[in-house]
Amino acid sequence: MKKGSAGILVDDAGQSLVEVALALPLLLVLLLGIADGARAYRVAAMVANGAREGANFAARTGTASVAQVTQRACDSTALVEFGNPCPGLTVTCTSQNGDAIVEVSYDFALITTSLADAAFKVNPITIRAAAKFPLMTVGTPCAN
Repeated sequence: MKKGSAGILVDDAGQSLVEVALALPLLLVLLLGIADGARAYRVAAMVANGAREGANFAARTGTASVAQVTQRACDSTALVEFGNPCPGLTVTCTSQNGDAIVEVSYDFALITTSLADAAFKVNPITIRAAAKFPLMTVGTPCAN
């Protein structure tokens, strides 16, 4: 205990504990937000890679079906084991004006689910990517 200038006794023994109790939740939310941002950036790169690989496969394979392009895009994202379907991954494949166009979207779930839903109503976030390659073979990929 310290004596104040007016002779009043002041007890500040619990001040640090109160400050930590007030600051810790904010710091944890900030840390989880940074982790979510890093994960989203990584998944966006994986989805873009899947779109490129799917478009490349469709452009080089004139008889490629939508299912084959979807599996090729899924395999290149590495979201699941090779050869398994990717839940939450949507692939559209079209062939227009001599180009193979593949669009990939993925529903990304945040770590901070309850906080994000309560504050912003953004969970899950849809991450999209598209790629276009010129057809390099005879045929119409993505026709079936």
